[in-house]
This record gives sequence, structure tokens and C-alpha cells, in this order.
Amino acid sequence: MSGQSLAMKLLEGAREWAKRLPSPLSGDVAVDVGGKRLRLSHVRVETVVRQLLVKAKNVELRHWEARPELYDIRLSVKGWKVRVETTLERVELASGRYRLWLRTPGRVELEESRGASSLVMGLLRAGAGRSALRALAERLLPPGFRWDGQVLQVEGRLPPEGVLSAKLFESASLAMSVEHVEEGLWLGAEAWPGLVDLLQAVFGTELPRTPPGS
Repeated sequence: MSGQSLAMKLLEGAREWAKRLPSPLSGDVAVDVGGKRLRLSHVRVETVVRQLLVKAKNVELRHWEARPELYDIRLSVKGWKVRVETTLERVELASGRYRLWLRTPGRVELEESRGASSLVMGLLRAGAGRSALRALAERLLPPGFRWDGQVLQVEGRLPPEGVLSAKLFESASLAMSVEHVEEGLWLGAEAWPGLVDLLQAVFGTELPRTPPGS
């Protein structure tokens, strides 16, 4: 079976699977077979992110607000209180690890330090080189975080247990481009094998455990 026909079969199975969701969850996922993508609601995205960060070292999610074009997020990072307006651009899950690319088109602030925030934004407005921005970010961000003034990259090992466990993606893999819209995030998979694994993880035991055609 060709890669394209396998992708279509997986998406068609996912669409039929989504139809079997209990009614409280039916609005949390939509499948566009022709566009080769699926959409998760912002509520479901927030649930997954909060569960992923429960045991994350040096990072605490303090506030989450979903807007039509981006997320307004407040974090504690290594003791610093950070506010970021951001949205996902790309996700990779493979070999028990995750990599995230988040665009930061809006504000990036250190809430308890107006001076430091002014310095960061001043560098951006002045067109500071990426090396200067990286040097500043390295002093503030924990390991696995990189920011060049436009895109924040986050990578690390998936937790051993929970909504997206390392065991789940030790052998499976999934690479996705992401589009932020008012209704949620459209995920366009570039590598297909882990699509069903992702849906199982995101919806947990709430989702029918045997997808059609499996």
C-alpha cells in the first residue's frame, strides 16, 4: 500500500472513530480527510498541555487563555514569571521524545521585571541579531528551551506515564504541522504511523479503543 493511500485509510478510520465519541467529546475533534488533517479543540489542547507539564521540572503553567489567533499563557520558568502570546507551528513525537516549535508573534514579558521585559522587547525592536537573542534566552530558559525572538523551540523526553507517555512513542512516530484557528488547532501529519496512537493518548480511555480498520 502506498504512503498516500495508507494516510487516507488512517484518516478515514479516524473520522469514523470520531463519530463514535460520546456527545460531550464530539466537538473536541474533527477530521478533514481531503485536507489530510484533523482538528483538536482548544479545550482539549489545554488539557493535554496541562497534563504534560504536571511533572515538568522548572516549568509551571499558571494561566491559559485561548484566543482566535493565539494562546495567552503565563508560566513560571526557573522562578521567573513569564507571559507569552504564542501558538504551535510544528510538533514531532518520536523515540520517546517530543519537539515543539511555537511562534511568538505577540508579547513576551517577564511579569515581575519591567526592566528585563523592556530589554527583551527593545532588542527585538532594534533588530538584534539572533546570536544576541539566543545569548539572552539561554540565561533565562531551562535546558531544552531555545528562542530566537520569533520561534520558541522546546524539546525533551516524554513522561514515563500519562497522556503522552514515552512508551507510547518509543516505536511509533508522528510529525505534524499546525494551524491555529478560532475553533482549535488543525494538525496536518507529515509522517503517519503514530496518528491513531496520538488520538488514543489525547482522549485516553474516553475514546473507543479499537479504531475502524485496525
